[in-house]
Amino acid sequence: MRTPSKTRQTRLTLATIITAGLFLAGCGAQDETADQEPPPAPTAGEEVTLSPGGDIQDETETADEETAEVSTDPVGEFSTEPYESDEWPSYGDTHGIYPTEVRSAVQGDFERIVIQHSGSGAPSYMAQYTDEPVEPGRGLPVETDDAAYLEVVVSGTTPPELLEEDELVSPDDAEMLEHGTHITDLDTEAAGTVVSFAPWEATSNYIIGLDEQRPYAVTMLDDPVRVVIDIQLDGQQ
Repeated sequence: MRTPSKTRQTRLTLATIITAGLFLAGCGAQDETADQEPPPAPTAGEEVTLSPGGDIQDETETADEETAEVSTDPVGEFSTEPYESDEWPSYGDTHGIYPTEVRSAVQGDFERIVIQHSGSGAPSYMAQYTDEPVEPGRGLPVETDDAAYLEVVVSGTTPPELLEEDELVSPDDAEMLEHGTHITDLDTEAAGTVVSFAPWEATSNYIIGLDEQRPYAVTMLDDPVRVVIDIQLDGQQ
């Protein structure tokens, strides 16, 4: 029987030592990770990031700036009454604003829906419950399987086809949500559907379908432009 040469034996020995060293190093890293304390939960008012999947992350972590939301506190006082921003229905100094994305997440005792827009500026807005939600312009009824409807209207929006060629639309020229889009894959408990309509006569309408009329709070953020709707969950009313 042929025996391996000294060179081959040396290579095999080195390979065995390296493999064993890597295995021990990996075990040590796992033990060190297990011994570390978990990161503390965000404190009231602390800036957090809401990822597209709905997870809450500390702002100190690396994240896409376009997903950055407000703190884990509600954006205002919860109520079922109609709400208007101070400037409503003024268009404001807005440029190229139209809806591009809807995100959602449960934030403990309330859930949050974020409607992101292209463009820049600070449009005005209003919100109210309605018994008969309709499509803006044509007035056709909006039909979903939800029991209550919260309508949010943003003033100062523009459809992409009416924008001037040299006007800033958005950092990535994001596509507008199609007119009448029904968004049902929400990470929510009370909201079942968000219906987005294209801008019409410089306003955009959004219908949020809920299991019942619940207290809500709403605000507008910029850079990027976002409407944030917080909806109170059971046990907190």
